[in-house]
Amino acid sequence: MVAVVLFIAVICSFSFFAAFKLNRTFEETLPLLAMGIILILFLTGMINILGAGWIIVCLVAAVLYGYTIYWIIRGKSEVSIKDSIFNLVTPGFVVFAIISAMIAYYNQDRLAIHTDEFSHWLDTVVIMTRMDAFGTAEGSGAIFPSYPPAMSLFQYLLEKINMTVTGDFSEWKAYFAYQLLAVIVMLPFLKMKDRSLVQKLVIVISWPVCLILPLQFFKDVYSSLYIDPFLGVLGGCGFAAVSITKKKDWVYNVYMTMLAAVLVLSKDVGIYLAMFIGLYYFVDYISREGFGKKQLVWPLAPIIAMAAAKLLWKLELKVSNTGQKFSQPFNLKGTIETIQGNGNEFCTTVYTNFRNALTYRYVYYERLGFNYAAIMTLFVIGFICLHVSLYKRKQLNKSAAVSGAVIPGVVIVFYILSMFPLYISRFAEDEALNLASFDRYCGIMFLTGILLMFWTLRDMLIDADGKVIPVVLALGMLTSVYHSQKDNIVYYTSKQSVEDSQKYRYNVDLLASKINENCEDNARILVVINDGQDIIPAMLNTFSKPRVIDQSNGYFPNNTPEDGSSIISVDDLQAIITSEFDYVAVYDINECLTTNYMELFEEGNILSGSIYTYNKDAGKLELYR
Repeated sequence: MVAVVLFIAVICSFSFFAAFKLNRTFEETLPLLAMGIILILFLTGMINILGAGWIIVCLVAAVLYGYTIYWIIRGKSEVSIKDSIFNLVTPGFVVFAIISAMIAYYNQDRLAIHTDEFSHWLDTVVIMTRMDAFGTAEGSGAIFPSYPPAMSLFQYLLEKINMTVTGDFSEWKAYFAYQLLAVIVMLPFLKMKDRSLVQKLVIVISWPVCLILPLQFFKDVYSSLYIDPFLGVLGGCGFAAVSITKKKDWVYNVYMTMLAAVLVLSKDVGIYLAMFIGLYYFVDYISREGFGKKQLVWPLAPIIAMAAAKLLWKLELKVSNTGQKFSQPFNLKGTIETIQGNGNEFCTTVYTNFRNALTYRYVYYERLGFNYAAIMTLFVIGFICLHVSLYKRKQLNKSAAVSGAVIPGVVIVFYILSMFPLYISRFAEDEALNLASFDRYCGIMFLTGILLMFWTLRDMLIDADGKVIPVVLALGMLTSVYHSQKDNIVYYTSKQSVEDSQKYRYNVDLLASKINENCEDNARILVVINDGQDIIPAMLNTFSKPRVIDQSNGYFPNNTPEDGSSIISVDDLQAIITSEFDYVAVYDINECLTTNYMELFEEGNILSGSIYTYNKDAGKLELYR
C-alpha cells in the first residue's frame, strides 16, 4: 500500500499548492493534475523519454509540496492558513479519501480475466512498464499498438512507483488507477464552497449515484480494464460541466481543455465526443463572453487540444510505422443501397440484425425495460426539457441552452446509427453479422447521456426551494439507484469478484511462473490448450514477455475431426516444433493430442501444466519442468 499512498500524494500535489497559493478547493483542482500527468507522460513518450517522464512528474510533485510549505513557513500566503486548510480539507477531500481507500481494499489482489485485457488494456501497461515506451515501440509485441494510451499512462505511473518500492508489477493496482481516475474526473461535481447546509447535504448524498450508474450499462465496470465506461464518464462530465458549472473561470476552462485531449488519447472514438463537447463549450463561451481579439484562445481551447492530441498520436504512428486498426473508410455506397433495399446478402443481414438490436435489446431499471430505440428517444426528450429548465433558471443563455438541448442528443443518436456502416466497413464478416461488442459501444453513449441527465437533474435539486424535500429526494434517488444494482454492488463489495479472478487464474499463473523461471527471454513456446481456452495463450503472452507464445490450435485442432478431414502428420508436427519452437507448454491435454501425437512425447507421458523440450538424440519431447 506504500506505493498507493505515494501515488495519491503525487496526484494531490497541485491541489495542495492551489489550496494555499491560488485559493482553490481540492475537488476542482485535483482533475487538472491527474489529466495533466497523462499529457506530460504522453509528451515525454512522444520524444522517447517516457522512463524519465514519470520521474519528472514525481519531482514536480515534490517541488510543489516543498514550495508550498516554504511559502507557508515564510508567512507569504495570500490566503489565511485557516481558509487554505478549508480549501484543502473539503467534503470533496474526505469523499476522495474514503473512495480511494475503498477502491484499494475492494481491488486488492484482483487479477485480469477478460479477453481484451490481454489483447490490449492490461497488456499495454505491462509493455510500457517493461520497456518505458509506448506499445508502438519496436519489439513491444503489442497486438493493438495503434490504440491511444491515456489510461495506460496513468496506470504506468502507479506501476513504476510500485516497482520502485517493491520491485514487482502489481496487477490489481492497474484497476485501482483506472477507477481512481474515473472518480477524479467526476470530483468537481462535489464542489460545495459557498453553498448552504441543505445544498451541501443534497450534493454529498446524491453524488455516489454517479458511481453506480455505470453498472447499468457495464456490469463488469469495477472488475475489468475496458476503456469504454471511462469514455462514457468523460463524455457525461464534459457535457454536464458546460451545462451546470456556475463559476466558469480558468479552472473550468483548463478542465474542459484537458478533458478534450484525454478523450482523444483514451480511444479513437474519443475524438467524436471531444469534437461535440468542444462545440458546445464554444457556443456557451461565445454566448457569454463574445468573440474578439481578447478571446481568441479559450473559446477554441478544447478543440485545439483535441486536434493537437490527435495529430501528435498520428505522428507517433507514422514515425513508428504502426498501422492503425479499424481505419478503413466507411462503405457509404453499400450503406445507402442496403437502406434502400438493394444491398447484398451480407449487408442486408447485418442491417436486419442491427435494426432488431435497436428494438429487441433491453436495458432494465428494476422491472422496467427500455429498448435501445426508446432510450435514445428518452435522452433526446430529456435533454430538451432539462436545458429549457436551465434556461429558465438563467443558468444558461438562449444559445447555450439550445446547444445543450440539441447537441448531446444528436451525438448519441448519430453515433449509434452510424454503427451499421461501421460494421459492414471495418469488421470481419462473422463479427459484423453478430454485431460484435454492440452493447459495449452503445454503452459509451448511454453512460454519457445518463450522467448528463443525472448531473442536470441533481443541479435542479440543489437549487430547489425547501430544507427537507430536496434532501429526501436526494436520499430517494440514491436508494433507488442502489437498489436497482444491488446484486452487482454486493458482488463487488464482497470481494467475490476478486476471489473468482484468483481461482480462474490459478493454473495459468502456475504455468506462467514455470515459463518465466525456466525459459530464456527470447524463447518461442507452443502452448497446448483445450476447448474454451483460447484466452490462455493471450494470458501467457502478457505475463511471460518478452517470450513469444503461440497456441496449438493454429497447427492442430483440439478434437480429431469427425468428418475425416485431414490433420497434419506426426512428422510434420515434429518438424514444426523443432524448427519454430524452443518449448512446448501443455496447459491442458486435448483429445487430438492424445489420439494422434502421443508418440512425440517421451514414454507417451503428457502432464498438464508442464513444459517440454525437444531431445534431438531421442527424437522425443521430454519433460523439462
